[in-house]
Amino acid sequence: MPTLIATFALVGLLRFAHVEMPRWHLAFWFAVLVTLALFGSLGWRQLVLNAAGSFLAAWAYFSALDATDNVEHRTLHYLLLFFGMLALIGSRFWLDIRHYGIGL
Repeated sequence: MPTLIATFALVGLLRFAHVEMPRWHLAFWFAVLVTLALFGSLGWRQLVLNAAGSFLAAWAYFSALDATDNVEHRTLHYLLLFFGMLALIGSRFWLDIRHYGIGL
C-alpha cells in the first residue's frame, strides 16, 4: 500500500511542478504522504528517518528535474524523470517487501 500511495503522490506532485510551486513544498508533501502511509508499521525513529530521507530524495529529484528542464537536449531530463521516479518508487517497494512481507 505505501508503494501505491507513493506512486500516486509522486505523479500528482509532478503535475503540480508545472504550477511553479517551490520544490521543497513538493518534497515536503511527498514526505508527509509517504510517512502517513507508513505510520502504523514503523517505529518512531525509523518513521522520522524515513520521512527525512523521503524529503531529501524528493527534493533532489525535483531540483534535478527543474535544473534540466530548459536544456536544449532534453535527454538528461527524461533520463532523470524515468530513473529518478524508478528509484523513489523502488525504495518504497523495498520497504513494502521488508516490512509487510509482500513478495513478487
